[in-house]
Amino acid sequence: MTRQSDLEYFREIESDGSFSLLGSECWWRDRYDFLLSRGYQLRPRYHPGWKPSWLEADIFPYACEDAYKQIRETVMDAKRVQDGKIVAIKKFSADSQEARIGLMVSSSERLQDPTNHCVPIFDTFVEEDNQTVFIVMPLLRRFNDPEFDHVDEAFDFVRQALEGLVYMHSQNVAHRDLSDANIMMDGRSLFDPDGFHPCQQHLTARDLSKAKPRSRNDVGRVKYYFTDFGISTYFGDENEPRLVIGNVAQDEDVPELSLFIPYDPFRVDAFTLGMTFKRNLLDVYKNLLVLTPLIDEMTKEKPEERLTALQALELFNQLIRTCPGYAHRWCLHSHDERSTVRFTRNIRSVFRELSYLSRSLGSISEFMTNMFLVIPGVSFSNAQRVS
Repeated sequence: MTRQSDLEYFREIESDGSFSLLGSECWWRDRYDFLLSRGYQLRPRYHPGWKPSWLEADIFPYACEDAYKQIRETVMDAKRVQDGKIVAIKKFSADSQEARIGLMVSSSERLQDPTNHCVPIFDTFVEEDNQTVFIVMPLLRRFNDPEFDHVDEAFDFVRQALEGLVYMHSQNVAHRDLSDANIMMDGRSLFDPDGFHPCQQHLTARDLSKAKPRSRNDVGRVKYYFTDFGISTYFGDENEPRLVIGNVAQDEDVPELSLFIPYDPFRVDAFTLGMTFKRNLLDVYKNLLVLTPLIDEMTKEKPEERLTALQALELFNQLIRTCPGYAHRWCLHSHDERSTVRFTRNIRSVFRELSYLSRSLGSISEFMTNMFLVIPGVSFSNAQRVS
């Protein structure tokens, strides 16, 4: 197709309403001024007088920021006027348990604890009719987007998730749905300075070009968060049974879910988080086998045989202490990785390890010893003589 024919095609589908606001987007558009009065500005697409920018400019719609829809009905991105930070605003009914639990675990006192990985809430306010509650949160992205690049990045994710589980359970809150979609990360530092578009997160916020994230190790630590407390339970009375009923969850593998037989939701959290580790780490990368005992203990069929959150964290710390330092810093290898890719990534890891040791030790003797240790037929004593 020529550029002219492409433009004609987009004009045709524009007339069919393909780029029009969704019904859920209209709901947010109608609250543009209200949200602005609270200090949050929606994107130009949701301005009451919005006209598609590509029509006047005669360019492709997807080259324009206002062509991209927010498909999540209950969440909208916005710019915080006071500092220009992009945030996420979520709406709830006034009697929402999710909002109450979220606000409780995000109190200013609780947020001081670095092991609290419940998504922080910056602000909350109520619509004029008192029927809708809004909470303002950081704009997050999936915990594995971008993918993990090195072993220690995956270890850091597991550590943070287990720390967060220990903390949440210590506050008598069971999440009950700790599956892939409800664990997010604050990935802003990975995409600086261009940022990422809130709806098309593979594109930059600056000019909609393809985003090129840095690795987690390049920017230091990113933080992971638990989100969506829609089916969570808070046990305010320590004397009440810590049991629930219900069969709603994204992870359909949980064996004890039931509408009739009460079960322990804290053990469900251990199972679902363990399955998240399995699906996204153990089943994806071949050099994370050290996590196998942890995952096995978290996902046992019988709930009473599973580890508690604290026991899981303790076991994790024991397991990773068995790994030599260079193994933590090595690149991850996927199960379906081609041999040429694996070779190239190993070479990169060798140079990364040399750089690390030259900075931290001032020599490469330890590195060479470690390398000989993993070469079949070379004894430790031989490795020492070589170095």
